Amino acid sequence: MSEHTSIYIAVEAARTKFKTVKQSGKAQFGGHSTIKDIMDAVEMALFTEGVFINHEIRVDFSTGIPIDILVTRLIHITTKTEMKSEIVLNNMNRGPQGTGSALTYMRRYSLQVMLNLTPDKSSEDDGDFVSTGKRKTI
Repeated sequence: MSEHTSIYIAVEAARTKFKTVKQSGKAQFGGHSTIKDIMDAVEMALFTEGVFINHEIRVDFSTGIPIDILVTRLIHITTKTEMKSEIVLNNMNRGPQGTGSALTYMRRYSLQVMLNLTPDKSSEDDGDFVSTGKRKTI
């Protein structure tokens, strides 16, 4: 495990060792990177640099209506520094299936953002294909 002075330096060191992120997921409008694709590409490099990924759900009751929030942390074990992302899960009361879908989707996108991963073509078209039926060339 390498010694770094902060989570940011450790993540940047790990980024140089990331594998190409595959796009094994299939959806209505094309392929996308699954959470497994992302983890396969980044997990070992992060581990080597002493970075641990943690996902948890926090429930906010401050409005009187429970709101599920996905908390994603990248924790540098040596320095105990961290990066954190909090995303409200919009499961629209669809029960466990809706919550599970929202969790999977947001875990994937929170990691893409926090690790500065290049998005897959389906998430990079700004919704253009869905609204026009035409795909941008990237």
